[in-house]
Amino acid sequence: MKQATLKRLWIRRLGWLLGIWAASIAVLALVAYLLRLVMNAVGMTA
Repeated sequence: MKQATLKRLWIRRLGWLLGIWAASIAVLALVAYLLRLVMNAVGMTA
């Protein structure tokens, strides 16, 4: 493979890695927020 092709492939893989990481953090934050709403609804407050 040419150097430019390898660099493009590396950047694409890094983009996928960062995208999946960001999506997992967003889902985790959403689950934590929903848990907090449920806990507040049943009277469990900090």
